[in-house]
Amino acid sequence: MTSAITNILKETRCEILSCLKSKGRLSVEQIARSIGISKVCVRRHLALLSRDGLVGYQVQRPARGRPGHVYHLTDKAAILFPTAYSNFALELLRQVRNLFGPSAISKILTSQADETIKTIKPEIEGLGFDEKVRRLFALVNERGYDVTLRKLKDGSYLIKQRNCPTSQIASSYQQLCEEELRVYRELLGAELIRECRIVAGAQSCNYRVFPPGTRTLNILKLDKDIRAEQETA
Repeated sequence: MTSAITNILKETRCEILSCLKSKGRLSVEQIARSIGISKVCVRRHLALLSRDGLVGYQVQRPARGRPGHVYHLTDKAAILFPTAYSNFALELLRQVRNLFGPSAISKILTSQADETIKTIKPEIEGLGFDEKVRRLFALVNERGYDVTLRKLKDGSYLIKQRNCPTSQIASSYQQLCEEELRVYRELLGAELIRECRIVAGAQSCNYRVFPPGTRTLNILKLDKDIRAEQETA
């Protein structure tokens, strides 16, 4: 974990995150023994980490005794730990392009987006528009995108993704952003407009999601008002 993150989080919470990173799924008792603090203190810090989306848990039901919670890091927490994944992925894509041409890159990114659609679709199928939007972006948030959403008066949603785990790759391969847009459109069955991107210098990737059946002219008209809406976000 970087020193910058350590400065933001309390030292004990950083120790808990590092403990879960190195040892995997642990109970409160195991965490307390590992870092040398009381179980009461561990529970308090875990509650804060859970609130911030950095730690999750599962209920473990032993053959005897009371059920207990086993804690683990979320995908969002993974961004706190430096990795070389992005550099590796970039180099791999460069090698694919050199060996098989630009069209191979396009096929890979399209295939990856198709797989994302296939994975998420069962999670949101059958839901209404509002529920579908909330569920989809809750799943996106779990992948480390730090998402906020706000329903506007016209029934549309303003989505802000304040983190981009794939920004290094998207800077070199813009198709990654276009495939992300396609994924959202196909899963929601609705029209989306992307207003800005982190890789283009914005503070967040902003999307406007319109209810199904919204007429094109209305979308264009509403699009002109997005900046005014964002000022009150």
